[in-house]
Amino acid sequence: MKRDDGGVVNNPLRVNIALTLERERAKRGLSHMHMAELFRTPDGEKLAYRTYIQTVRQKNNVTLTTLQVMANGLQLSFAGLLSGDKKVPEWAHRLDDNAIRKRLAHIIDFERQRRTLHRYEMAELIGVAEATFTKLERASGNVSVDTIAAIAKALKLDPATFLFSEQIPPEVTPS
Repeated sequence: MKRDDGGVVNNPLRVNIALTLERERAKRGLSHMHMAELFRTPDGEKLAYRTYIQTVRQKNNVTLTTLQVMANGLQLSFAGLLSGDKKVPEWAHRLDDNAIRKRLAHIIDFERQRRTLHRYEMAELIGVAEATFTKLERASGNVSVDTIAAIAKALKLDPATFLFSEQIPPEVTPS
C-alpha cells in the first residue's frame, strides 16, 4: 500500500487500530508511555514504545503478532481492534492471531475456488508473490494489516469486516 505525502498509508485497519488505542488510552487516563507499558509478550518482554507510537500515528505496518500483544494487554478482542466501531459476530471476538491467519487462508481459498482461479492467478489478483501467497494459504508467517487490507481491496471486500463475515462459510471453528 502506498504512503501519502505525510507518510500515512490509506488503510482502514490502521485507522481502526489507532482509534481503538487512543480511545482505550483516554478511557484509562494513561499517558502514551504508560499505555505502551501494558503491552508485554507472553515471555514478559515489552513491546517497543516506538512500535506503539508508530501504530497510533498509523505509520507502521503492524503485524498480527504485534496486534495480539496489544489486544492481550488491553484485554480486548482482536476483532475489536481490526473492526473499530463496526459490528462483528460474537464468535469473531474469540479469535486470536492464529485463528485470524487460518480464517484468512480459508477466505483466500474460498474466493479462489469461487472465482475458479489457479493459485498463481489468485496471487496476482491479490497482489502478492507466489511465495507469499503460499504462506497466506498455509496460514503461516506473520501477516500484516496492510496485506490484509490489500487482499480485501483486491477481492472488493470491506477490510474491517471481511475476516468476520458470516457470508463466507466458517470452515475454521473459532476457539
